[in-house]
Amino acid sequence: MTNPPPPLSRRRFLHGSAMALGAAGAGAALAACSNDAEPEQVVTATGSPAPTPAATTSTQATVRDSWAPRPQRLTGLACVARQVNDRLVLHTEGGDVTFWAGVTLDANTPGHIAGARSATRADYRRWLPMMAQLNIRVVRLPGLHAAVFYEELLRYNEAHPTKPIYLIQGVEIIGTDALSTAGLYAESVTRTARTELLAASAAVHGDLSRRAGSAAVTGSWTADVSAWTIAFVVGNRWLPAQLQSTDAANAKAPAVRGRFVTSSTDATPSERWCAARLEELAADLAERGMSVPLALAAGPEVDPLEHPQEPDRQADLVALDARHVVTTAAWPGGRFAAYEVQPFAHLFLFHEPGLQGDDPYRAYLEQLKNTFDGLPLFITSFGVASALGSGGNGVNGRNQGHHSEPEMMRINSEMLSMYASLGLTGATLAGWHDNWAASTWNTAERYALVSSARRPLFHDPLTADQWSGLIAHDPVRMGERVVHDAPQDFLSRVTFDNDATWAYLTLYFQGRVTSPVEIGFDLLAGAGLRFPGGSGEPDFDVAIRMVPTMSTTVVFIRSGLDPIRLDGLPRGWWPSPARGGWNTEQLVLNRSYLLPGTTTPVSPSFLDIGTLQLGSWWDDQADDYNTLATWHLARASSDDPAILRFRVPWSMLAMADPSERQILVPTTFRPSLTPMRATNVTIESSTPGSPITFTLSWPTWQRVAFTERVKSGADTIAGTMRDLTPQLPPTTPSPGTGGTGGTASTGATGSS
Repeated sequence: MTNPPPPLSRRRFLHGSAMALGAAGAGAALAACSNDAEPEQVVTATGSPAPTPAATTSTQATVRDSWAPRPQRLTGLACVARQVNDRLVLHTEGGDVTFWAGVTLDANTPGHIAGARSATRADYRRWLPMMAQLNIRVVRLPGLHAAVFYEELLRYNEAHPTKPIYLIQGVEIIGTDALSTAGLYAESVTRTARTELLAASAAVHGDLSRRAGSAAVTGSWTADVSAWTIAFVVGNRWLPAQLQSTDAANAKAPAVRGRFVTSSTDATPSERWCAARLEELAADLAERGMSVPLALAAGPEVDPLEHPQEPDRQADLVALDARHVVTTAAWPGGRFAAYEVQPFAHLFLFHEPGLQGDDPYRAYLEQLKNTFDGLPLFITSFGVASALGSGGNGVNGRNQGHHSEPEMMRINSEMLSMYASLGLTGATLAGWHDNWAASTWNTAERYALVSSARRPLFHDPLTADQWSGLIAHDPVRMGERVVHDAPQDFLSRVTFDNDATWAYLTLYFQGRVTSPVEIGFDLLAGAGLRFPGGSGEPDFDVAIRMVPTMSTTVVFIRSGLDPIRLDGLPRGWWPSPARGGWNTEQLVLNRSYLLPGTTTPVSPSFLDIGTLQLGSWWDDQADDYNTLATWHLARASSDDPAILRFRVPWSMLAMADPSERQILVPTTFRPSLTPMRATNVTIESSTPGSPITFTLSWPTWQRVAFTERVKSGADTIAGTMRDLTPQLPPTTPSPGTGGTGGTASTGATGSS
């Protein structure tokens, strides 16, 4: 019996062709997965459905189901989407949509550094039909994508005129120079922001050209997707210190009294600067004949609420208040508050008295919505991850990671439903696909010495932010090889395999395994430790101990190699070695911190990653299938031997960079990388022929190959997306507002 290959279940694996990095046409082998069978419709040059003759009963039913845009013309501008009081409304042929559920799309693919925008035409052409199959109608871009995205969006929407995908365009505008003396008002920052805002407007209209070297994203954007562009969200996550320095240096900055956007009388200098930028964007869009809702990106660290129990005082210095940036009656698209709110990212959720109860996360969202009374509240990024590791505990079990894929989908679906029940106007999941280049605070120091170019060549199960997508990018295994073969012994064969995420060891026994099995890894020259059970020579740096009678498997690391010492813990909080100098592998979920007004620190919290999870990871039809499973024991039958399988993250084998076989030596003041040429492995099982020793090595790699699949449980998300986005009867413009549906009622000056 051979080690099972990676799963290729038709139910879960929509696309199974391996894609080698940089290989020409690699994505072409992955067929688009749209099964739509729609009658052809005439489409205008801009992609909008052409007027149709008077409808029959059949066509009336089609119209009721149609998601084709049905823009309203208000104050001389086309509005396919607009603010109506505390809702964003999307006007479609089938009715108005007042809750926008969607997904964030990043342009990175495995093997490329963050910000590389490596997604290809083939990727976008494959992804858009996949989104449609999951009932995703809205895609949010954090920033400008390459021109091929807009071309493929246009192509898809023209091919599916009654089932298009709508676009929320983000604009990234803040650089590190924004912390200079003048803050946001620095000439270079303002110039860059204006350039990026106008570029975003031009890109969605197919009217942008950028030469190499002139910007981060270059090319020629010729595809006009403005018919399906429903909002703009401006800015990155603003740093409170950034805004504070801006306010201090520009107290006399003038108020903004634009035609479309104004600043309120109590707007801060930062908010006035933002109002001026939104005015520039609105003016450009209006000149092109359109108006859509506008927002400034924000998070709890710059919300208008006070958080006296937030331990990080840098996170409550200043507010960026959406109420202070006001659209006028001349801008019928209106505005909204856009927030990234994660249930695990802010400690005040656990300590603020006014939030404590059944669900502090929900209580905070209620407070935030009430604060923005009359203004739509949209969640730009949310979601837990299917990583083995986690970056923090969350409210009511919504931890950042350490969730199986179905559990991840269930939690995210529940959060999406919560937003709708609270009266929020929509939300977009944090990621369409997993991002190998992402970083999480509690593993970042483990890779700090690895070059940025090599970091995305491996996919770390302990780094939660790399596993937040609906789509998995699974690395391709390099090929199983036999590392021990002794048919006469009870442990008759051992095989090894690896990919860019896991090291796989499979042990074949002649009968039942009843006594502990220990595996020791000698990684570095010099003295090590004996097995955690106390036997063997003192050679080992990492060890695995499996006790079959207890169905437990634990990974230990020599205390001197434990990377937890890099996580900013005071020495008194370092784990105490047990079992003769071994530490059980753990992740820090939060460091010790002081609550304001207290003198006793809150203790750090940890995630036990060393205790491996029992289950099968290769067969999604198995009763014990678990995407977090890391070990499996098949009990012997009359015909088959016992098979003991492990898959261990490279990062738990002290590897900082498995692609170059670099070991992390985490000395407190000067961590270093040590090359590993080969690893001596010893297995002891208290059976005839034991112990055995062999040398383990694997080829380095400079490129990655991966497969793509929809994660288990995605049907839960698909059902929630469908159920939360009903098409309602068309909105009637509010009397006396010129058709703005409540936008003008906020006033051209003053706070809403």
